[in-house]
Amino acid sequence: MAYVHRVVKAGPCVEHKKMQSFRVHTKGVKRGPNTGRTTEKQERINERVAEEHLRWDINANFGHRDLHAVLHYYVKDSSFKEVLENKAAFLRNLRKLCKKRGITFKAVVVIETKRMTNPHIHVIISRMDPEIITEAWENVPRGGGGISFKPMDRRGNHYKLAAYLMKESRSTMERYREIGKRGKRYSKTQNMDKPEITYTAVPASSWRKDPKARKGAVLYKFDDGSTCRSGWHEISGYPYQEYFEIFNE
Repeated sequence: MAYVHRVVKAGPCVEHKKMQSFRVHTKGVKRGPNTGRTTEKQERINERVAEEHLRWDINANFGHRDLHAVLHYYVKDSSFKEVLENKAAFLRNLRKLCKKRGITFKAVVVIETKRMTNPHIHVIISRMDPEIITEAWENVPRGGGGISFKPMDRRGNHYKLAAYLMKESRSTMERYREIGKRGKRYSKTQNMDKPEITYTAVPASSWRKDPKARKGAVLYKFDDGSTCRSGWHEISGYPYQEYFEIFNE
């Protein structure tokens, strides 16, 4: 019998996920414990899928010394509608400024609204002069405040950054529901490179307990020092295993 091996190549990171599926699964494989309501499980799955897509977008398009900018507010009584308008105005300003300078950029934007007295707009963006980003934000009416910048590291897999931003987006999805709109957890420019995704049915005998990196790559280490994660799918109950190879650029 076989299982499904999904491979996602995004920049220097190659993700591997081995999983049983509803159509392909190994005879004799037992399901995990059934816990929680289906709606709660589906919500967890939806968030995990969104986090995967965000991680792939970041890994495929951004790397060492690109920027993670956080747009802060001087005005502390902004409504969610105003935050959405401010985000749009910032991007319009940024496009105009970059066009004048002949700069092409990529960007991912996540709104954080856990406390409406202190909203933030996270922007993952191609390396450029921070003054350009600052000018674009300062010229937003009733919006522009301070900006904090952090260069992105050279680890090749921005797993933790994507997880953090996805967590910050939970409150924003609640805000969308409050105003009766369907919103996205994050937005991105249209010129983003796409990850390469392949699915292969693989013999069960190749499911290794401790995967090894291929030549030229190292395995990504999670915070607990492990290089592989495993568990059970929330709805199907079948096991999965995932690990990440980082290739030297």
